[in-house]
Amino acid sequence: MSIARRIAFGAVSSWVSRSVTILLGLLLLPVLFRHLSREELGVWLLLGQSWATLGILDLGLGATLTRRIAFAMGKSGADPGAPLTAETLGDIANLVATGRRMYQGLAFTSFVVAFGLGFFSLRGLHLSAVALPSVWLAWGVLCLTQALGVWASVWTCLLQGAGYVGWDALLAAFMSSLTLSAQIIVALSGGGLIGLAIAAAMGALAQRFLILGLARRKRPELFSIRGSWKPALLKSMAPLALKAWITSLGVVIVLNSDQFFIAGLQGASQIPAYRAAYIAFVNLNMIAGSLAANSSVFVAQLWQASALAQVHRIVRHNLRLGLIIMATGGACVLALGERLFNVWLGPGNYIGPIVATMFFVMQFFEVQSFIITTSSRATEDEAFAPLSAVAAVLKITLSLILGKRFGLVGIAMGTLCAQFATSYWYMCYRGLYRLRMGLRHHMKRVLLPVGLLFLTTFSVVRSLSTFLAAQPDGTAVGAGALAACGILAAAFWLFVLDSDQRQFAAALPARMLSAVQRYD
Repeated sequence: MSIARRIAFGAVSSWVSRSVTILLGLLLLPVLFRHLSREELGVWLLLGQSWATLGILDLGLGATLTRRIAFAMGKSGADPGAPLTAETLGDIANLVATGRRMYQGLAFTSFVVAFGLGFFSLRGLHLSAVALPSVWLAWGVLCLTQALGVWASVWTCLLQGAGYVGWDALLAAFMSSLTLSAQIIVALSGGGLIGLAIAAAMGALAQRFLILGLARRKRPELFSIRGSWKPALLKSMAPLALKAWITSLGVVIVLNSDQFFIAGLQGASQIPAYRAAYIAFVNLNMIAGSLAANSSVFVAQLWQASALAQVHRIVRHNLRLGLIIMATGGACVLALGERLFNVWLGPGNYIGPIVATMFFVMQFFEVQSFIITTSSRATEDEAFAPLSAVAAVLKITLSLILGKRFGLVGIAMGTLCAQFATSYWYMCYRGLYRLRMGLRHHMKRVLLPVGLLFLTTFSVVRSLSTFLAAQPDGTAVGAGALAACGILAAAFWLFVLDSDQRQFAAALPARMLSAVQRYD
């Protein structure tokens, strides 16, 4: 399978996985809104979001180990399907053995640190309807699950570093469907926080060990050689891993700490509406960035093989696709506004246009930064740690100051100001420079068309919503979503697909019809 097809498969798999998660999440959230008290729901969202951020406790090892495995694959050539040399097999075996030893230590450390931090932060919550011991028990279950997942993370690194991107996403889609279905049942049956935590834990553990089985099946030759612990590998990876960890830690603090400020300044009952609006744009972010996430191992292999032209093609394609998705999807959400959230969560759960607009701007530039820095970091350019740390400090300071004065708007404003002052400009500039791509070309050929696309989509969807003002909210939301999808499809055709891909896409319906007729 070619690199382009592997990336496409990985992206489609990620979209399927994320679509399943989004769909079931959209079903789960209304169930939680209706069957949990507002305080209990706020606590669960706090726990769930905090658990999602525990991945930073791998200290950057995952990204570094995956990249080193990809570099080892690159020694056998730029083609990821090429036969592996004895040198490549030996290097990968040693990387896996060293990674397993390191992850064993990290698993124990992550449990102790996560549970300890949770104990001190959760005991400060002001709760009236939820028993604090239940909160601690639910958190303990989530922390133990995370530790066991860290132990098995080496197999995810092996699978992705070997070029099998997307397969872990398909397993994630399968397990997410089972997990979220189980959580819906738990919520309907009154299982509470502990039941929701146990359902999440079982799904996460099963997913990790399914990946091990898949890695053995896809690349059995990688398990034919027993590697050995190499302190020299640890020494060479440690500085890069530490920089990667600091970068990730800064991003997590900036983007995933709002719930703590809200709980401390406004109370846990204010979290649900804020978090729901944030989720709407984060889901777009994850879909838009999936192509870049699945391209990084191939960028590493191509960089190792000095295939710079192919690297540029991949990055430009990822930027156009990702930002087009964010522009059309974000414009649709903003244009529909309260009507969309009325259909989704019921009346009274819309955070308001000011915070929603800040969320969109934030996630749009997050996607741009992610796509560029993911490709740049795939070349072992871990140059973003200092500024990411500064952004985290600014975020905490500004959100505390602005949150006390302006409430929820101030908390969101603190994030946006911190990012614009640090990461959003530097990550774009530094990443493009490292990849040897022009900033002016990026602004002219990517940002300008995407900005016009946003204005077009917003105008069309808002006009439809106004025209259908007398109709039920569901009708306006459906019409706006269809219009946005049509604009998105046109943008893909004009700005993402090249001439060969357009010819293939144009001929595909006729080929499918011919195949059906032959079958009949």
